[in-house]
Amino acid sequence: MPSRPTRTNTSRHTEDDHLRLLCQEATGPDGVRRVLELLARRFTGEVVLTGPGEGQAVAVPSDTGRLLRLVGGELAEDVARVRAGHVDAAAVHAGGHDIAVLPVGPPPARPVLVVARRGPLTAEHRRFLAAAVNPLWLCWRTAVAEQRAERLDAADATVREAVLHLLMVGDVSGARRTAAVLRPELPDLARVYVIENAPDSRARLSPRCRDVFGEAAWVVPCPVYSGHVIVIAPAGGDERRPAPATRLIRELVETVPGTRMGIGLPVALRDIPIGYKQAFHALSVARHRSERYARFSPRGELGELLGHAGRAWAAGTLAPLLAYRPARPRDPDAFELLATLLSWLEFGARAASQLKIHRNTLASRLHRVGAELDRDLTRFAVQSELHLALQLIDERPHPGAAAGAIGIDELFDRPEVRRWAETLLSPLPDATRRTLLTTVRTWFRHDLRTTAAAADLGISAHGLRKRLARVEELLGRALLVGPSARYDLHHALRVHVEPARA
Repeated sequence: MPSRPTRTNTSRHTEDDHLRLLCQEATGPDGVRRVLELLARRFTGEVVLTGPGEGQAVAVPSDTGRLLRLVGGELAEDVARVRAGHVDAAAVHAGGHDIAVLPVGPPPARPVLVVARRGPLTAEHRRFLAAAVNPLWLCWRTAVAEQRAERLDAADATVREAVLHLLMVGDVSGARRTAAVLRPELPDLARVYVIENAPDSRARLSPRCRDVFGEAAWVVPCPVYSGHVIVIAPAGGDERRPAPATRLIRELVETVPGTRMGIGLPVALRDIPIGYKQAFHALSVARHRSERYARFSPRGELGELLGHAGRAWAAGTLAPLLAYRPARPRDPDAFELLATLLSWLEFGARAASQLKIHRNTLASRLHRVGAELDRDLTRFAVQSELHLALQLIDERPHPGAAAGAIGIDELFDRPEVRRWAETLLSPLPDATRRTLLTTVRTWFRHDLRTTAAAADLGISAHGLRKRLARVEELLGRALLVGPSARYDLHHALRVHVEPARA
């Protein structure tokens, strides 16, 4: 006849089960809290693990306010002595509870476990606590390492965004110095990619971009559009930094559902803002394609055609702002106001995010810009002229630059500018060309106010947006969101003469 298990064997079997369960909890997600919850159930009590840093206490149950107050008050000296290694452990009786204070890990900066139970802590309880310390120390170390990794990731993202910002405002040397902290070095010749997906997909999209583009590329979540990831990759040409093949690009857009990609042309590092606009425009084309990616199709740059006369005109147009001196040292200077104006012209209200300033600060700076230039910034025609002027001044001119000798109408009165305008508009089909151009002209004339433009045309606002989206698709340029080609389109329409009907 088999013998019945003794009480001691049964107790040992139960304790071993508890220890196995404890080790399982320690290796799972949120291991620290799960282990503390198991201890609280095991002892029918309250448990606090208090770390060496402020705000590092974990309490179970979460509303264990009484025990937390004891740890910070009556038990503070015992906790400090155990943490420093002056004593191996402490046992206290307070408020009808037996309380054990145990070290977790080596001294001096280590967490301390505090367990409170209404009733005695038996030898069996103490053995179980001693066995629980090592798994608890391991999952605590894991949690601390994960927190440090999150902080490092956040710092990495901040530095990468700073590098992108420096490149976008033309500070190439500053971008190179900052990039040297993280590596890789910024390439002399780069290609910009803008990858789009839902904002909640960026956590998966950014690592996938790093896999595809390799360690030589800079992958930066866009600070303006929450669904965009910007990649600055070497333009290719050598074995050490090859350009991503079309196969890899297709793999990226196919493996992350809903992904679309715009691809710019190779540009010098100082021209990253141009490369970004190219990729952004290409993205607007990719949205209408089944393969969900597109490369930028160049049709010439207006600024390249205007030459010295254009730079003289730009200097004259911006001269009052270039000569601006702030009344107080902490106020933005001329360079900051120029950067603010350009960001606002490109991104609208989102410029506050791009510049990392409050929207009220953005409004205040724009008011100062308008006052200095004596221009109404709400008028789209004014915005177009200022945007062109900012494109033509690629280096910070000296304050007080002389005004240009010609106006914008004379500047545009050139055969090469008219050819540029016709090339830009050439993708519009003859059958709908006049209707689409009339729609765009009306939209511009009403300063981009959709409702007013639609009423003038006798169509609905939805109908107007559909026409503008069609123009966007045909031209291969973004119009409805910035950075937009609407300024170029405005200049093209300024010199374009529609032929008379037959």
